[in-house]
Amino acid sequence: MKQAVKKQYTQNQSVDWARVSESVGLSERECLEANQFGDGKARWIYDPDTFSWDMANRMTKFIETNYSHPLPVNYTAVSNYMWIEPDDCVNMAGLLRGEMTWTKDVLAKVVELRGQGMMYKDIARQLSPNLTLRM
Repeated sequence: MKQAVKKQYTQNQSVDWARVSESVGLSERECLEANQFGDGKARWIYDPDTFSWDMANRMTKFIETNYSHPLPVNYTAVSNYMWIEPDDCVNMAGLLRGEMTWTKDVLAKVVELRGQGMMYKDIARQLSPNLTLRM
């Protein structure tokens, strides 16, 4: 399968998972979950100034369609479907659910932005597209 994906990506800079599925005799989902070829995958780091709901909605729809509760999400499949680095998919999915890891760096950023007079709702938008304050 890796060779089929690599060949398609090298020729087209994209992957037609239906064609891969047909060539290797597995379902599209099995191909997405098993593929280990990942050359050229993009990064997806949240930036409030460039954030696109189109990509976020595409990922969310894929997850909802293929991994309804209680199935655990297979982020290898999500990464292959989106052609985004796996860790970035995991992180963005969490941000889209309003989750985030409160590290020292994040807390320092909050203090810095608050010190500049930024309102909490605006600080939340700087950190995540769906972050809500729970106090």
